[in-house]
Amino acid sequence: MVELNEYQRELCTQSTWDFSDLKALFINCTLKKSPELSHTQGLIDISTAIMDLNGVATETIRAVDFDIAPGVWPDMTEHGFEIDAWPALLEKVAEADILVLGSSIWLGEKTSVCT
Repeated sequence: MVELNEYQRELCTQSTWDFSDLKALFINCTLKKSPELSHTQGLIDISTAIMDLNGVATETIRAVDFDIAPGVWPDMTEHGFEIDAWPALLEKVAEADILVLGSSIWLGEKTSVCT
């Protein structure tokens, strides 16, 4: 878990709101496969630490670690692909109250993984 600074911790501990019924799913769209270090993951780690301290259940997945077939259908195995991890991931997306897509930016554009 990432270490929050004093100001971030103070904001979290002073909050009187109850977010314990919320689930957040972070999809890291970095181009780097696990366990390679990712600056995008570093930013996500700060966000999840803040949410965790506020009682939000968080989960992070790295899109490049899954065989997600390209296409526009919910399950591309029905359209010629042998493998598509998206249907299982879509269930996680549907269960989440908060969805965060994290992407590196190059020349003002998000990664192809995020598209």
